[in-house]
Amino acid sequence: MSLRVLRNNRRLLVFPLLSGAALALISGGVAVPAFLRDRAEPSPSTFDVISIGVGYLLLGFALTLSSAAMICAVDGVLQGEPARIGVNYRRALRHWRRLLAWSLLSTTVLLIIRQLERIPVVGWIMDELFSAGWAVATYLALPAMMIDGLGVAEGTRRSARMLRETFSRQVYGSLWIALPMVLSVVIGFVAFMLGVESNSVGPAVAGGLLAALLLICALLVGATVSGIFRTVFYRDASTAA
Repeated sequence: MSLRVLRNNRRLLVFPLLSGAALALISGGVAVPAFLRDRAEPSPSTFDVISIGVGYLLLGFALTLSSAAMICAVDGVLQGEPARIGVNYRRALRHWRRLLAWSLLSTTVLLIIRQLERIPVVGWIMDELFSAGWAVATYLALPAMMIDGLGVAEGTRRSARMLRETFSRQVYGSLWIALPMVLSVVIGFVAFMLGVESNSVGPAVAGGLLAALLLICALLVGATVSGIFRTVFYRDASTAA
């Protein structure tokens, strides 16, 4: 169903594009000045720490906003409305306090989980397990906030409650979405290696361009289908509950 929705509403591809643009702009705006100051002054200053923290929060909010706008758009499409970009961003921005709170919560939790890497031997395993657990438990939190107007706490609780009934379908859907992306990466890698093995500049460049194009297309389509699936999944799960 997710692919059918995308095929009939290709404008939904704009949301991941805008999300990627925000990622590049905010990351560049924070990383480049920090890198230049680091070369002039090796020890990080208070300003560096604050700017990185603010940049991280802005990045989290921008990505959350794009995800929320896409959820609003898909929800409207499923009700027979056209997928309008500006309208759905404005609809999501009406809940900016809720989105900011969710960005703060998820960013803080993930930063705390990242500290587990410092534990010797098993740290990285615990980090991966807790990160995956948080992602699965809160998978439906944002749709609950956007579609049913729940707050951050109630949306998170509803997502966790739905986990028991929806876990297998959630895993199956995620694997189904990831499979074409993996195949695209493999095909692109093979094309690039064949170009390199030809010992000629032309085929090597062509293989590299093909690999990059396949990767970009796979990421774009995969992110869009994932957002559609997440919204459809929540609507079905909340109806069945």
